[in-house]
Amino acid sequence: MAFDEGSGPVTVIVSGGGLDDGRGYAGLAAQLRSTCRVLRLTRRRYRTDVGRSRAVEVKDEALDVVALAREAGRPCYLFGHSAGGVVALEAVLAAPECFDALAVYEPALDLTELPLGPPSSTLAARRAIDAGHPGQALEIFLRDIAGAPAPAAKVARLLALSPRFRRTLIPGQIGDAEALEQLGDRLDQYRGIAQHVLLVGGAKSPAHFGRRLEALDRVLPCSDLRVLGGAGHTGPVRRASHLAQLLTADIATHVAF
Repeated sequence: MAFDEGSGPVTVIVSGGGLDDGRGYAGLAAQLRSTCRVLRLTRRRYRTDVGRSRAVEVKDEALDVVALAREAGRPCYLFGHSAGGVVALEAVLAAPECFDALAVYEPALDLTELPLGPPSSTLAARRAIDAGHPGQALEIFLRDIAGAPAPAAKVARLLALSPRFRRTLIPGQIGDAEALEQLGDRLDQYRGIAQHVLLVGGAKSPAHFGRRLEALDRVLPCSDLRVLGGAGHTGPVRRASHLAQLLTADIATHVAF
């Protein structure tokens, strides 16, 4: 399932981060759709129209991206944010022939030397979900895994008052954390990505995201590391116009059309 908007010689697929069913990236799509076709993916774990017989894995969502790219055809540019950034990297590994270039904003890489968080925190968040306390689960995730300040994480519990967050988005976010932990350290595999990769981080993001980007930059054969001024981890949503400028320039440089 994807929002399909705009037109142009290049298709841009957006694989978004956690706590989002695709709608949060409408601003970014609006900045790109005058020159590109934009396919804004609703990632599988955030969909309510499909049944599940098992937990959603990163590889499942990567194959969803690949299927979308095959339908759209080349030239195709892929953008991923946070957990969606890991999905984007895995999609390119799975089907490199489908993508001309890609960009990732602070992909939530779970590295051996830099884990996303202690497994005990992921387990505590899952237990809070199972006990019917999504607000508590979100606080644990934001504080112990994402690295948000404790006061901000506590205030975020209020999001659980919204049925959309309580029933779908927060459980999906905890599922994201579990899936990334299960995927493990894939940094060595990412050495095999031949396409140009634009790496973007926020100047105001927790420092661990910058360290993950630097680790990825060291192994990729062709990459460019940029910092988005004034942005935090939610930069693709809150600073969409500035990010769109980076993506548009990258597409013009690295995608032939």
